[in-house]
Amino acid sequence: MSLSKKYVVMFVLMSGFIVACSGIERQTEKAVRAAEIAFRDDDKQPNAEAGLIQVHLPKGFKVEEAHDNNLIVKQAGKAYLLFVNPNEKEDSSVLFLAIKKQAGQYLVLHSFQNEDKFGFVSIKESAKEKYELAVGIGGVKLTTETDKDRLKTDAKQMMEIVSSVPQR
Repeated sequence: MSLSKKYVVMFVLMSGFIVACSGIERQTEKAVRAAEIAFRDDDKQPNAEAGLIQVHLPKGFKVEEAHDNNLIVKQAGKAYLLFVNPNEKEDSSVLFLAIKKQAGQYLVLHSFQNEDKFGFVSIKESAKEKYELAVGIGGVKLTTETDKDRLKTDAKQMMEIVSSVPQR
């Protein structure tokens, strides 16, 4: 292989790497924006009740398992874990602060708040081409594993679910 062909191959490989990295960056930015919009929207009312938890589940979502403080929800074969800390209010940052202690592991750890509630979104790589996505408001957190092309959609739907859980 000639020297110029080696440079072309290296350029193509480096370009691919840069595009792949910027692809996940763009997707995480879109996911954060979608989660924040859903956080501020806050118009979903609970349409399901399981155990002690009332929640709005979008079309296609169903409760698979219910326990006192958590639910396993499924949609199209994908599992979501909803955790509710009944001792925390909507303006609590306890769950976020617990995640923040492991901040180095996350691609994204972003919070937002308004006058009466505190929300967050976190994204970390969990496996090759898979990401752990968590969103929360106060004492309620929803987590799933997803791929980069679903980050935005999942973040929006998950924040809608979380924002619908009544907190005292």
